[in-house]
Amino acid sequence: MTAEPPPGQNPYGSAPPPPPGGYPPPGSYGAPQGSYGAPQGAPLPPGAPAPLAEWWERLVARIIDSLIFGVVYAILSVILTAITGGAVLAGILAGLIGYGAYAAYDYTLHAKDGQTIGKKVMKIKLAGVGGAPLDSSAVMKRSVLYPGVFALYGIPVVGFLAGAFAFVTGLFILIDKPLQQGLHDKVAGTVVVKAPR
Repeated sequence: MTAEPPPGQNPYGSAPPPPPGGYPPPGSYGAPQGSYGAPQGAPLPPGAPAPLAEWWERLVARIIDSLIFGVVYAILSVILTAITGGAVLAGILAGLIGYGAYAAYDYTLHAKDGQTIGKKVMKIKLAGVGGAPLDSSAVMKRSVLYPGVFALYGIPVVGFLAGAFAFVTGLFILIDKPLQQGLHDKVAGTVVVKAPR
């Protein structure tokens, strides 16, 4: 047989016994919780209408969205190179068509409900700073800046600058405080947040 613990000691471990009256101490279960995805008790950054999306969630969503348009760009480049005989002209035309279509896709779906297919998969969404409704002109600016800038990808020097702009935009998402906005978000007055589950 096991020995009984001394009076006042919990027989099941180190947790203290409930206080007289049988109620748990304040701050234990039943206490208010923080917003979903935010550390317990951590307030949302000023201007964020919901917990912010993680950088990797945004990256995976962008990869999902861009896969199909990267394939379209590659196919168009091969076809247009065969037709025109010039790689530079083919690259410019393929960029204008492929990434122009990507910018239109980005604008249309964000303007509709704040989510592209990639964002739906990752359960994140675009929102206005401070919870403001998404303005179609702001979403247009955002889509023209990124991914629309990639329509210039086939132009030799300008394409390099477009790639540099995309890199800086991604870097801003990592270092911008407190809202983790890319350059395109800053221009449009948007943030990317976790969507309600």
